[in-house]
Amino acid sequence: MKVAIYVRVSTKKQDETNQLPRLREMAKNRGFEVFREYSDEASAKDANRPGWKGLMQDAAEHRFDAILVTKLDRVMRSLVQLNITMMDLQSYNVKLICADIGEIDFTTPMGKVQMQIIGAIAEWEREIIAQRTREGIEARKAKGIRLGRKRRDDIPIDTIATLRMSGNSWRSITRDLHIPKTTLMRRREEIEALIKKRSEKEVPQ
Repeated sequence: MKVAIYVRVSTKKQDETNQLPRLREMAKNRGFEVFREYSDEASAKDANRPGWKGLMQDAAEHRFDAILVTKLDRVMRSLVQLNITMMDLQSYNVKLICADIGEIDFTTPMGKVQMQIIGAIAEWEREIIAQRTREGIEARKAKGIRLGRKRRDDIPIDTIATLRMSGNSWRSITRDLHIPKTTLMRRREEIEALIKKRSEKEVPQ
């Protein structure tokens, strides 16, 4: 079977330490031929991310038989977009195989239910993170804490790392946390190091 590997991550460093090695090993162990590896550093709610668009275009031309991902939320966190994607893949006769749960067979009732449940959870997680961020901002405003330009030492590194690992873009973080992009970029290396450390702890043994 010829497969395509797809990874969507918060940082490129996370690619190298988590998803790609796992998917390459999975393909090797199952005797799959890897057609190409696709990747994005973007939010899963963005259906127009370049790596994903290229993947779907090749899928439409049936250049491979299946797509390998680590988790379903690497594909889409929006349930509506996930349904559209699965219908497209079905029409292309291309399978979706997740490392954590196996093949998603959208043609069976069980496969549809499985996808709906996992997709709904992924969407819920994204919305909860966004809601907590907004509530945190409002709480700080209520306490009279200024939310304008922040000094370098005031940036909430842990919160930013969590948002990045949940698929939030740098732009959305600067907007939601009211942090100047230039200030955030100065701390990017530190943030990515924290994400890498967390990711390594999540890698299955």
